[in-house]
Amino acid sequence: MHLDSACWCLTLVLWTAVQFECLLCADDNRLSDEGETLAGHTVLNTLPRYILYDVNKPEGFNLRRDVFIRMASFIHHMNKVSDYHWILVLPPWHRLYHWRSSNLVQDRVPWSLFFNVDSIKNIVPVVELHEFFQMNGLRPLDAQVTLQDFNLKSFDQYPDFSDKWEIANCKGQVQKEFWNLNNLTFTKSLCISFQGISTLLADIVQELQPRTIIFDHAELALHNYYGGQEYWRIRKSMQFSNNLHEIAKEFMKKNLKQDYLCAHLRRRDFLYGHPSDVPSINNTAKQIIEKLSLMSNIKTIYIATDASKKEFEELNNYLQPYEVFKFEADEKTLNNFLDGGVAIIDQIICSQAKYFIGTSKSTFSFRIQEEREILGLPVETTFNSFCGDNIVKCTQPTKWRFVE
Repeated sequence: MHLDSACWCLTLVLWTAVQFECLLCADDNRLSDEGETLAGHTVLNTLPRYILYDVNKPEGFNLRRDVFIRMASFIHHMNKVSDYHWILVLPPWHRLYHWRSSNLVQDRVPWSLFFNVDSIKNIVPVVELHEFFQMNGLRPLDAQVTLQDFNLKSFDQYPDFSDKWEIANCKGQVQKEFWNLNNLTFTKSLCISFQGISTLLADIVQELQPRTIIFDHAELALHNYYGGQEYWRIRKSMQFSNNLHEIAKEFMKKNLKQDYLCAHLRRRDFLYGHPSDVPSINNTAKQIIEKLSLMSNIKTIYIATDASKKEFEELNNYLQPYEVFKFEADEKTLNNFLDGGVAIIDQIICSQAKYFIGTSKSTFSFRIQEEREILGLPVETTFNSFCGDNIVKCTQPTKWRFVE
């Protein structure tokens, strides 16, 4: 990155201000002190403050997207109630359960590979992690907060659903290294038992008075108002990158020239975690054909699945004489956009199908339903899911409608 003279001047001013702050705080290890304040230093007060966060490692891509919405709501709240300007640092993506290509390096992946970050910035003040390092350097974060549940045994005895938090002894191992970066350090680390919505995190920030803070296990913070206007405003800003849209567009132009049904069939972990919700390959084909029998104008099927090659071929045979397609990334696409990008291409294609049927309890399916809601597609063609074997009629997805 090349900086012009004006940018260098600004950088020098900010660096000088931070050095001045460090001198004032050198003899005080506490994060806040009522007897000493920097309120009079106007340059320092104009500097932005940063909130970083991470999520429980086993959580998947689409749950992590949901946690972002909660943290974005938290940032909105902070910038309403605080005297400072707060910016959310986007946690880099790392190898997840469904990212199976062992020959690819899939760590510290920036959001810009998958999402249109400029679209997000129009709604939420965010920066990528590498941008944060450019501004903060290698200075330690003021605080690391590990969120944890309250004592579940006492909760069973005395149910309490109120929003609350308290500093507590750490229950398990505290994460000392984030995103395999040994140069991300902290001045102070503490564990907090937490129960409540994401804006409750503002009370913790108010108590600690940090300029930089990271929340681990941010998934414990709940939505302020799930499915409300702010939720959808943030969710709508999370547009996929233009490059991924172009790849999906070219595939659809070449293979899906007419109306098509998209089916998302999740297998792998769901065969063990939710066996009653996952139909056999034969039953999956029967349910798709049954849907198509009610739509005489659709002769093409698109399959998004983590099923094995053998299972897909079996499904394809059962679905004949319909035309069946599945996106297979070439080496260049896979190297450029990784497993996460290929999964997003699936979601883009499914979001534009004439009819969609997904897997119950799958966040992958749920995100497709949200995309279709944003696009304004009919409810009856969107909120549908497969039934497990030996179930004639199963519960269909809740219809979370888009709110302007």
